[in-house]
Amino acid sequence: MIDAEHLGTAFGHLGLRPGHHVLVHSSLSSMGHVDGGAATVVRALLDTVGPEGTVLAPTLTGSEHVGPHAEVVFDLAGTPSSTGVIPETVRTWDGAVRSAHPTHSVAAIGAAARRLTEGHEDCVTPCGPGSPYARLAADPAGMILLLGCDHESNTTLHHVEEVAGSDYHLQPAPVRAVLTLPGRTERRDYWVHRYGTPRNFGAIEPLLVQRGLQSTGPVGAATARLMPASGLVSLGVEVLRAAPRYFVRTAAGS
Repeated sequence: MIDAEHLGTAFGHLGLRPGHHVLVHSSLSSMGHVDGGAATVVRALLDTVGPEGTVLAPTLTGSEHVGPHAEVVFDLAGTPSSTGVIPETVRTWDGAVRSAHPTHSVAAIGAAARRLTEGHEDCVTPCGPGSPYARLAADPAGMILLLGCDHESNTTLHHVEEVAGSDYHLQPAPVRAVLTLPGRTERRDYWVHRYGTPRNFGAIEPLLVQRGLQSTGPVGAATARLMPASGLVSLGVEVLRAAPRYFVRTAAGS
């Protein structure tokens, strides 16, 4: 049985501190049986970062079916995420806010929630300038927690691809999206993720460890990884500018 006290202690051992703004990618089942489920995890995260901190989660809604052939329909309040029970718990938490992007939205609770998520609907690409991923990386208190998952789930690495100008990241034509926002409906064009490119984001992990940017430890039965968002982005951009296809998995799986 894993309770809130166990979680708080484990998050502290990883290096999560009061005042951090932490983007959490997660697998609840990987931790074992958590007393109270996803709500206990979210509460433990909020308690760890404290009233000056923020808990964020990716509430993604894109899929390989998204493309120029059909409109993308996104309801800010009603469209559920496809990223698991912990992000859905963050999205529906009392007082949570969610960024208004049709494929790569982020939900947040806490002190910087609105500042980190507002204006995402004005970003023509999912993870570029002005997105929550960019804003978190620009904040000295921005952190990324991989809780029971690895870097293959690390959406901020798509921000790295955008900053580095990767030519494989976005689809070659824009997509029309219908956004249902408070009190209005808008139709906008967006450049969206190219879902057919296989990634090998795990290739960055040894470099993060070598640079002392990632701490790793257990949370229940899961392995968790914590890193500063700014350090991840700086290293990732450095790598892609030296080797533009570093994150693209070859046919042989390397």
